[in-house]
Amino acid sequence: MAIANTHLPSDKVPDHVPPELVWNHNFDEFNHELDDPFLSSSRLHGGPGILWARGGLFGEPAWLPTTKVLIEEIFRDTDHFSSDRCNLPAALGVTWKLNPLEFDPPEHHQYRRILNPFFTPQAVSTLDEGVKQICNELIATFEERGHCEFISEFAEKFPAYVFLDLLGLPRDRLPEFLEWETNMMRGATPQIRLAAMKSVLHYIENFVDEQQKNPQTDLMKGLIGARMESGRALTRDELLGMCYLFYVGGLDTVYSTLGWVMRHLAMDNALQERLRANPDEMPFAIEEFLRAYPVARPHRQVAKDFVFHGVPMKKGEMVLLPTWLAGRDPEAYDNPHAIEVNRKPRHLTFATGPHICLGLHLAKRELRTVVEAFLSRFHNIRIPEGESYEYHAGGTVGVDRLPLVWDQAS
Repeated sequence: MAIANTHLPSDKVPDHVPPELVWNHNFDEFNHELDDPFLSSSRLHGGPGILWARGGLFGEPAWLPTTKVLIEEIFRDTDHFSSDRCNLPAALGVTWKLNPLEFDPPEHHQYRRILNPFFTPQAVSTLDEGVKQICNELIATFEERGHCEFISEFAEKFPAYVFLDLLGLPRDRLPEFLEWETNMMRGATPQIRLAAMKSVLHYIENFVDEQQKNPQTDLMKGLIGARMESGRALTRDELLGMCYLFYVGGLDTVYSTLGWVMRHLAMDNALQERLRANPDEMPFAIEEFLRAYPVARPHRQVAKDFVFHGVPMKKGEMVLLPTWLAGRDPEAYDNPHAIEVNRKPRHLTFATGPHICLGLHLAKRELRTVVEAFLSRFHNIRIPEGESYEYHAGGTVGVDRLPLVWDQAS
């Protein structure tokens, strides 16, 4: 297990942190040391079940659980691990929270009650034709060419168009939206990240003001007309928190997952053929892809001083929850780095507990639509000889560049 520590001044480690749990690394940089971030992170398996990462959240210290069982317990334990952080809005100088992400129960339940009907399997099924149309339109731009750069020509655009149409945001602003998202999530300096956050805030403020006067989509009409349990309408701040969260979540995670799924398929022609010959296995394959290629790294804040599995934690300390560490945990899954279609895993890719991802049904439908479309049109999908892919590690792990070529289906 290659996690040897680099000497750093011990007075920078809080006194209550056991010395054997101190890990003198930057987690994001550690994930980028190998050709595959999932294999990079997996070097932590077999060591302590939880570490004190000196470079955790944006380089600041944080607790880092490394096993599925501990990550799942933290997701479920809202009494000791709080989502009530208000980190991003506080940096922007506003008082609202990302909604419902940064609320704990019971407030969280009220907002989820309003949002859930728009993201049930039945509600998502009504979007099916639109999702397929977007997929087909994008493929048509390179289908006859025989090659594409999958990320910029498809993966960035596909889930983004679905999200933009859902909220009623203009597609022609997508390049600008993606630039803001990239700088906000992976900007090289705090100043770059903050400037991007402010650009998004200014846009979302104007958007919410316009929607309150004249909502344009079913989702926005539903939010404007929604009522809390007390009977009151959502406030402007509550709507801002929801729409800002939709923006953050709608442009990054699905495209990142798509990149890893297509990279895997491009390196596994036998799996391509199997799924073409056995389309009934596609739902199981999607679940297995999700287990093996989680991309999100949520975090929580310790709500009170307490001892967690023998580890003393203090109120206010941050806890990283890398879903990819859970998905590749050898204690939870046999042969975790292999895609086994019939595994039927219980995974944490969409988290679990009260904060399980609101958009999980839509994300699964998007992934299945794309894989089915590419496999039906193209054979022997592959990375061109002499080419390679590029990726980033940070708040999400995602593919930045993925050149593909294929043979046309007969």
